[in-house]
Amino acid sequence: MGQGHHHHHGHHHHHHEHGHEQTLSRLRIVFFLNLAFAIIELVGGLWANSLAVTSDALHDFGDALALGLAVFLEKSSQQTANSKYTYGYRRLSVVSAVVSGLILMMGSFWILKESVERWSEPQVPHSTAMIFLALLGLSVNGYAAWKVSGGSSLNEKMIRWHLIEDVLGWLIVLVGAIFIKIFEWPQVDSILAVGLSIWVIYNVIRNLRQSLAVFLQAIPDGMNVGEIKKSLMQLPGVEDVHHMHLWSLDGVEHILTSHVRVRADFNIKTTEELKKKIKTHLKQFGIVEATIEFEWSTDDCVDPHH
Repeated sequence: MGQGHHHHHGHHHHHHEHGHEQTLSRLRIVFFLNLAFAIIELVGGLWANSLAVTSDALHDFGDALALGLAVFLEKSSQQTANSKYTYGYRRLSVVSAVVSGLILMMGSFWILKESVERWSEPQVPHSTAMIFLALLGLSVNGYAAWKVSGGSSLNEKMIRWHLIEDVLGWLIVLVGAIFIKIFEWPQVDSILAVGLSIWVIYNVIRNLRQSLAVFLQAIPDGMNVGEIKKSLMQLPGVEDVHHMHLWSLDGVEHILTSHVRVRADFNIKTTEELKKKIKTHLKQFGIVEATIEFEWSTDDCVDPHH
């Protein structure tokens, strides 16, 4: 029986590794596509004299950076914990979100400054070049979004949204370029650039707030300690739940510690069984690790003012 279990575990591990490799190869392809295209786009935006295209190029560079970090983190997150980093390297993703967010923000503020300056002295962008770049952008980002659409890893889901945003950005640039070509009104370029920059800044601020909450060990989004307590209290034998602390490793995987008071007649075996039940129960909340300290109803809590 022991051998059978061991074999099954090995098979599952192999399957997980295979999935991880597929995720990595998909992310790599999309990263190189994005990076190459961001360079073409930046050069093209300067050549077409279009701030809207340059602004989208910066957005794409931010995406390429996020993708590069995602590839790196997808590999690093596989590294096990060590004596210095006992939780492993999961929080690297939060650091990367902060770094890429700040880079994107600086670029967007520069675009905003340029747009305001251009409003008073309009420069006519090369609308045909803008149309060509927008069509290229739609096809490259559309293909990249399709490429990661089969992925189920959280990294891939996050990147899929990035790419869908890019496709929408390019649709806006395409419509604007056609507008400039027909009506010869160069200010449209500045309006688009301002719109795209504000959109990027808004998203960056939202992501930075989430990252900060993870660093400050806030309760993860959409989770409620009261609800978790209530659900644990319904397990047979549990008399009270207190000193509950809940935080997130990386915004995805959560950790919980709690004191659980059990009936006086619970022995070691029944308490161990209850501990397994509690840990399994907590998995539904995305809690990957739970440290439970048991107290018997006849005992006082060791640190009541915790």
